[in-house]
Amino acid sequence: MDQTTATNDNLESAKRQQILDGARRMFLAHGFDGASMNDIVRDAGVSKGTVYAYFPSKEKLFEALIYQDRRRQAEQVIVIDRPERPIDQVLYDLGLRMAQLFTSEESLAQVRMVIAVAGKFPEIGRSFYEAGPAFAIARISAYLKTKMEDGTLQTADHRHAAMQFIELIKVGLVTPKLFAQPDDFSAVKVEMVVASGVAMFLKALRN
Repeated sequence: MDQTTATNDNLESAKRQQILDGARRMFLAHGFDGASMNDIVRDAGVSKGTVYAYFPSKEKLFEALIYQDRRRQAEQVIVIDRPERPIDQVLYDLGLRMAQLFTSEESLAQVRMVIAVAGKFPEIGRSFYEAGPAFAIARISAYLKTKMEDGTLQTADHRHAAMQFIELIKVGLVTPKLFAQPDDFSAVKVEMVVASGVAMFLKALRN
């Protein structure tokens, strides 16, 4: 690749990201239905033709944004930090990061929007699931598999176990916030929920 081609590719990538950043602001401010392509064009500071050159519809733009954001979040959060440590420490640290992501206002807003449109546009739901939940399940499953193989945990369906772990971390935290219910979401409560979830998970599977 010569320098001119590389420069053009960088410019194209930057322009695409500029559109996605504008779209994110508009979708978060107005929701999927409330944000128009005109709003996005104006906020991104590009022409409508430029937007449509990258994304043929608002649905495809939203799908690309959701995939990018959820995958970035998942890659930052679903990290098995120093897996040689005791499993309860690894899972607690992982669970705490997950709980903080799941209850963040941006994450909740994304989930609400995806749920609202997934019935009509299932490809948006698939993109969200593949970028976030499926990625998390695969990474946690791989870690649990190693712990089953070395005898730390009982042999079981490690993929199903990963899904159970994720659900235990969400218990009592995500659903109330998803439906805008008043509650005390202090750091202490989050830590308590995560610690309880890890303890329950390990009680069922530890050898």
